Amino acid sequence: MTLRSATALVLAAGAVIAGQASAHISVSPEQAVLRESTEFTITVPAEGGLTTNLVRVLFPAQVSVYAVADAPGWTTTVLKRPDGRLRGVEWTGGRIPPDQYATFTVLGTPFEEGTSVWRSEQGTTNGKLKKWTGPPETGDQVAPETGPDAPGPAWAVEITAEPVAAAASGGGDTGAMWLGIIGIGLGVLALAGLGLLWSSRPVDLPPDGPEDGPGR
Repeated sequence: MTLRSATALVLAAGAVIAGQASAHISVSPEQAVLRESTEFTITVPAEGGLTTNLVRVLFPAQVSVYAVADAPGWTTTVLKRPDGRLRGVEWTGGRIPPDQYATFTVLGTPFEEGTSVWRSEQGTTNGKLKKWTGPPETGDQVAPETGPDAPGPAWAVEITAEPVAAAASGGGDTGAMWLGIIGIGLGVLALAGLGLLWSSRPVDLPPDGPEDGPGR
């Protein structure tokens, strides 16, 4: 592998990682375990270079949310169903400036296996309301950018009967792969630097003193 190709590979890796970051409202963890109490973290980046001042999240039918964490600087309004169960939450009054993000947390228990879809809406100080209510992205599929008016993809969390070790292992393998690529690139750079240093040394080193002369 040449120095140029190694450098290009490292840059490409960085571009892929950066490309995975999007302005979508996301929910973690991406996988939850059936009937296991879980803290869900809702991450809200500022959308379209505008300041966000409203976040509304509707809970999926497969998850029974029973508590909403306080969000300093925001007014929290819990949305309830007629039977008193929580169906969503709305945060208003706060600010998420451009190029920044905020996180909100809720506690819930999944009670049905499958894909749970978290739909949300994001208001901005210019009066626009961006809806994240479209079909969620799946696998390697990346939804096209929809602009400020058309709905963007909702977020999906998979609910499984038990933790999926294979999925966790796959994520580690991916991380190890990128670390390996970066390590190869750095190794090539180090070898190139060593070769340059060696090539610049004189063929015959001069003696350090009289005792190192030819008569010794």
